[in-house]
Amino acid sequence: MREHRRLFFALWPDDAVRHALLHWQTQNLPSTVRWQHRADFHLTLHFLGSVEASVLPELVKLGASAPRAGFGMVLDEVGHWARPKVLWCAPSSAGAPLAALHRHLGDGLVEIGLTPETRPFKPHVTLARNVKSPPDHRPLAPISWAVREWALVASVPGPPPHYRCIHRWPLT
Repeated sequence: MREHRRLFFALWPDDAVRHALLHWQTQNLPSTVRWQHRADFHLTLHFLGSVEASVLPELVKLGASAPRAGFGMVLDEVGHWARPKVLWCAPSSAGAPLAALHRHLGDGLVEIGLTPETRPFKPHVTLARNVKSPPDHRPLAPISWAVREWALVASVPGPPPHYRCIHRWPLT
């Protein structure tokens, strides 16, 4: 039997961004929704799904080949997707560096035989799940995020946090 892991590439925020998101949650979200755990905040670049563990070295190699320049973005929008019942925040403008990183990883996934998602890339950070309708809330005060690292992340079963970085790449 081959070992599989649920993996994704993601931007991994620093503690200041995590704290700002947690503060917004505590001030705006009811207890009836499932808050995203502070340690699980991330912005998914590519969701890979269940991947054979044997592919892990190729994914690490792909990550090492990605652009290494740090960049900034501002999380300044809050939105809701009704179907998955998710409340999220996002940058109103993602910028070229984020798009370039996403494209590089997508092209590399194809080269190693994995199929990237076909849905358009909508960069976002999940704030809560099981949100049937958008709650009344204050606007999100813009959160400046100096993106200084991204990661290959594994989903882990059990209580939160549900994600564990298995490889990180610093940005300069």
